[in-house]
Amino acid sequence: MKEKLKKISELIDPAGTILITSHKDPDGDSIGSQLALAEYLEGKGKSCRVINQGDLPSKYRFLDPSRKIQNINSAKDPKELKVASDLVFVLDCTSLERIGEAAKSISPGIVMINIDHHPDNEGFGTLNYIDEEASAVGEIIFQFLKYSHFVLSPLAATLLYAAILTDTGRFKFSNTTPQCLKACAELIEAGADPRYLTNQIFFNHSLPFLKLLGSVLSRPQILMEGKICVMTIKQDHLLELGVDQSELEGVVDYTLYVKGVEIGLLFTEKGNRKTKVNIRSQNAFDVSRIARIFGGGGHRNAAGCTLEMSLNQAKTVIIDQIEKIHKNEPVRSIIS
Repeated sequence: MKEKLKKISELIDPAGTILITSHKDPDGDSIGSQLALAEYLEGKGKSCRVINQGDLPSKYRFLDPSRKIQNINSAKDPKELKVASDLVFVLDCTSLERIGEAAKSISPGIVMINIDHHPDNEGFGTLNYIDEEASAVGEIIFQFLKYSHFVLSPLAATLLYAAILTDTGRFKFSNTTPQCLKACAELIEAGADPRYLTNQIFFNHSLPFLKLLGSVLSRPQILMEGKICVMTIKQDHLLELGVDQSELEGVVDYTLYVKGVEIGLLFTEKGNRKTKVNIRSQNAFDVSRIARIFGGGGHRNAAGCTLEMSLNQAKTVIIDQIEKIHKNEPVRSIIS
């Protein structure tokens, strides 16, 4: 890994303009990692652009007060965001397709550094740094900045702590390791404020969102003898309450709050023929396996996908797939 860190530094040195991008609809890990990397690169005198497809969820906007991250969907002319760069970083993406429309900002044949922690990464970069043991891409960026002898500013520490905090589910998920907690200790020493970040990200919701959450929690569907919990959010309910879909991150976690539930599903209607599916699990069930069948991805215990089908159709095919796997394989190897 040190050889790859050295190679990354060598690729950065001659580059004048550098593009950073990540997956569509950026989350806490991708946002914190991109912005921290940008601060490092700009400190080295590089011209740096950060371009994604999709707006930042409202709860993460405080991390980017200067609006460094640009949404290619918001550009009047996507050509405005065409970057004549010397180097591209793609963070937190299993495949190049996952960056969506942001691909329009990448010049053909450019040197690409792919940094990720997902086990199913396709290795699409000129240089691939894939650390499956890392809790978040933010942890990998932290290690790279340490290797580069970069003195962490309070801002960089805040960004990287937010990345790790969110991708470990407030240090609840199985990817919470001694290494990531040691990294967070150093980030706190460098100026990250755990209480402030936890409050801003997890306990700072709008009143309409709380009304929506109350409605969602009041009608869970329990399946497979109590092992699956399904929750549903309809588009008309979002519109009625005035809740932005960017506020919905984390709602799926409530599906695992029910005693005995091992698999949690949240289906969010995004149109007549489009449904977003968030999947969570506890113990040994690999939900990324389900998400990949439908063009999505993620980790063993947290994954998702978007289906071009109605809400009811999406529920049927996802639940049928889970039940099929459960029927064909020993229960102990799936949920234990």
